Amino acid sequence: MFDRRRPALLILLLFTALGSPRLVADVAGSSDYASFQRFPGATIVDYRQQTSAVYNLALGRMQRAAGTVAASRAERFQGHLRRITYEIPDGFPAAEVFAFYREQLLNQGQQALYTCQGRGCGSSNFWANDVFENRILYGPETNQYYLASTYQGVSDESEVAGYAALYVVTRGNRRMYAHLDFLELPAPLAAEQLAGLDTTPQALEQRLARERAVVITGLSFNDNDELDNADGINLIVDVLRRNALMEVYVVGHLQDSGSLTQLQTRSERRALAVIDRVVAAGIDADRMQAHGLGPLAPVCRPGPCGQRIELVLALDQ
Repeated sequence: MFDRRRPALLILLLFTALGSPRLVADVAGSSDYASFQRFPGATIVDYRQQTSAVYNLALGRMQRAAGTVAASRAERFQGHLRRITYEIPDGFPAAEVFAFYREQLLNQGQQALYTCQGRGCGSSNFWANDVFENRILYGPETNQYYLASTYQGVSDESEVAGYAALYVVTRGNRRMYAHLDFLELPAPLAAEQLAGLDTTPQALEQRLARERAVVITGLSFNDNDELDNADGINLIVDVLRRNALMEVYVVGHLQDSGSLTQLQTRSERRALAVIDRVVAAGIDADRMQAHGLGPLAPVCRPGPCGQRIELVLALDQ
């Protein structure tokens, strides 16, 4: 039986079977990215590529500080950038369009690195003009959604890996746009970063034994240092259940504005928030210690490293 709560997916099946008639042609020279599917009836209104782009992946809300517009947290990479902007047909909620693209980005074990919506994302003007360099993406702050994630797929018959950014906005004239940035990293860097994305308890336990420290993906925090993405908690719980004798340090890292003392305090607060969630799932609190390093360890594998939670095997193990 069809799920009536998912009309967009039903429409996609129908359009796939009958063909996708569009009233407006895609912009010349454009195409969908690899096997990535567009929202039913959407048209490409802007398409750009840059072979060696220096790209700032936004991992926090947009804000102005000291006269400079920037995300509160970001990581810089260099790679092949593909930018695609779709105009969405009338009659669909923005949340449904965002979910449609989000599900494709996060399939096959990919990790959400940061997500926001509405005023929590900051100024739409900054996203449109400073991040995506496309003024048609400017709209009311309440009508925006953003996701940054890892990405792995096939492009030009070759496996590619890197990062993706998704932005959905409804303008004041009610026109809706979905924008996608795909940043393909050089193969050695992509392989190194993907090797660090431990998505099973067994892989995480083995890497802890080998390297003694692992970044936990699937964890992110809002500006109040509260968990707003707790997908990585289950992985911590599962690995501690696999090895009942394992004890770990839960270490928070944070590169942001503020004094060293403030950043260390905030990063420790984040580590404590993670421990609270793990304890609530049934793990003994005595097996974990929280520490906050703030900005004192800026390098990690995999990136991004600006804010992260790291598990470190206790010294006597």
